[in-house]
Amino acid sequence: MDLLFTTGSGFSKELKEAIGFVDSDIPELKIEPDLRVATRELIDVIGTPTYLAIVNNYKLDATDPSKNQTLIKFAKSAVGIPAYALFAPVNDLGHSPNGRKMRTSDDEKTPFEWMLARDDDNLQKRGMRAIDQLIKYMDGSFDPWKESDAYEESYKLFIRSTEEFNEHYQIDSRLLLLKLKPGINNCEKREIVPRIGNDLYKVLKEKRLDPVKSPFTDDEMLLLSYIQEACVFYALAWGIPRLQINLFPEGISQAIRSERMTVKGRVVPAGMEVSQTQMLFEKDAARLFIEIEALVKKMNPPPVAEPDRFFEHLPYGNAEDDVFVNT
Repeated sequence: MDLLFTTGSGFSKELKEAIGFVDSDIPELKIEPDLRVATRELIDVIGTPTYLAIVNNYKLDATDPSKNQTLIKFAKSAVGIPAYALFAPVNDLGHSPNGRKMRTSDDEKTPFEWMLARDDDNLQKRGMRAIDQLIKYMDGSFDPWKESDAYEESYKLFIRSTEEFNEHYQIDSRLLLLKLKPGINNCEKREIVPRIGNDLYKVLKEKRLDPVKSPFTDDEMLLLSYIQEACVFYALAWGIPRLQINLFPEGISQAIRSERMTVKGRVVPAGMEVSQTQMLFEKDAARLFIEIEALVKKMNPPPVAEPDRFFEHLPYGNAEDDVFVNT
């Protein structure tokens, strides 16, 4: 697997430019394993073909007009910052044949553990933001990404962009949207199809591909809006217990640290915040499912049963030849 950094004497300079905030050069030998892990995690998000296309662009000569320097800068940051987030905690201590030793010097002080914990969270958020910015850039300026399976699969869902998601809940993160894709897909297959039926589901999907050629009716537009909103809340409820909390906006939930001066000194979220937030989104989704059922019933009212007319042609009263009349 090729990395997006040169080897040898130019490595430290490239890495420092990609990360930006480090004070000193980091030796290639020390951080290379973390770069490979971060690269593999990026590939899991954008796919192997897209990553290889980025690598091929990186290898072009600097004078080649097709070399996309902006793309390369975004990609290097998307790998370099998460790699440093993996590297920094291990590098805080010296790992010697005699065990782990604390690094110290006269002009530097060892930070408090709460400082390290806060910095770990910030590094993780910064790395996620770097990946998010790379994806947003590729959405508009990199054809290999828009032709990839990862992009096309996400485009088939009822929620295809952060703009559509933001209409119902503000996230502003393409990375989070990609991570929530399984939740959106589960909502469509398990909750939407049973309520609207396969035929209407396929009609809506086909019209989404070309709404000019096959315009939506007013009821279909309203139904699509209900479906999108339901998918948003269902996906958030699905993702909160499954994804890293730092992926989500600050307003949803965050880990609560205790006042004890230890990195692991966390307390249980007050009032079980994560579970409560998940339940709120589940209730919002359930409310939309009821709206969807009511609208589908309005669009396809059940047929009115015809009255049974068999007895309308029978004579009323008793005839003389009825055997049970005369005794």
